[in-house]
Amino acid sequence: MKVCIQSGDTVYDFGADAAYRMIREAGFEGIDWNIDHSWKFSELRSAEKLEGLCIFEKSEEEILQYYKAELDAIKKNGLEISQAHAPMPAYDYRRPEILDYAIEIYEKIIRFCAVVGCPNLIIHGVARNTNDKEMTPKTRAKLNAKLYESLIPTLREVDCVKVCLENCFSTDKGFGDIKYRCGYGCDPHSVAAEIDRLNELAGLNCFGFCLDTGHLHLLRVAFEDFIPVLGNRIAALHIHDNSQSADSHLMPYAGSIDWGDFVKELKNIEYSGNLSFETFAQTWKKRLPEALVPVFLETIAKTGKYFRQEISCQKRAAPDFHEKNTRI
Repeated sequence: MKVCIQSGDTVYDFGADAAYRMIREAGFEGIDWNIDHSWKFSELRSAEKLEGLCIFEKSEEEILQYYKAELDAIKKNGLEISQAHAPMPAYDYRRPEILDYAIEIYEKIIRFCAVVGCPNLIIHGVARNTNDKEMTPKTRAKLNAKLYESLIPTLREVDCVKVCLENCFSTDKGFGDIKYRCGYGCDPHSVAAEIDRLNELAGLNCFGFCLDTGHLHLLRVAFEDFIPVLGNRIAALHIHDNSQSADSHLMPYAGSIDWGDFVKELKNIEYSGNLSFETFAQTWKKRLPEALVPVFLETIAKTGKYFRQEISCQKRAAPDFHEKNTRI
């Protein structure tokens, strides 16, 4: 069980060499690689043709060259690529052909993850949009089935990458407020059933779940009502805090999440994956003096090591994330 943190915004603020050195010196052992900025969704929505908009349209050699400096810095600092976040969203009701484009990009990213040794890829599902008056829950279910089922041939081909669904919220704007509502992956029973259905269809355990603690808290869902239902389907984490008023992405204990319950429930399911923090807003260079960024990074890393100690007590050893997925 490694303690990890997302690469952005530290890489964006300091550059790859300095950022990954800071991450390693703070005590982290791996990263959640932010390749989600590999497209700009506003450009996808406005482009005449869906081409030339993302590095992952290019050949494997060109993609590796594009990321070479960052990959070299990750390797130099002895960090594991624990998981990666795919670009998002994959759908817009005003331009539905984006879904087919997104699927092609995700297939390339899955292959790329296999090459660079990244075992988990988080891909957001198609969410509710209050502006789309025509979309029904049944329509959304069909779109998400198309999205994830289309990836099965590539997942079977590489046989070492797991696509993780995530609990995502949707929003409504009220009278000066943003109201957070359940989005895709927020009902633990239905998303567990969907993961099982996809794995059965694939004949391979190539789908899992990324539990986002901040999203769960915004929707006022207790860990005890969610984590036991997903159980060993949880393959990745986005650990961050908030005070239930905004998706703040703060470090644990800076908001109002009960982290004792988080630790208890992960221990109860014998969680043995990595602990990955999505706390970018806590280490922004624009909100902190530069000299304090390493201090906050170190505090987050120490928090992760404390969580690991508490979760891992009298537990089985963590699996090798680079072994092949289990055939069903």
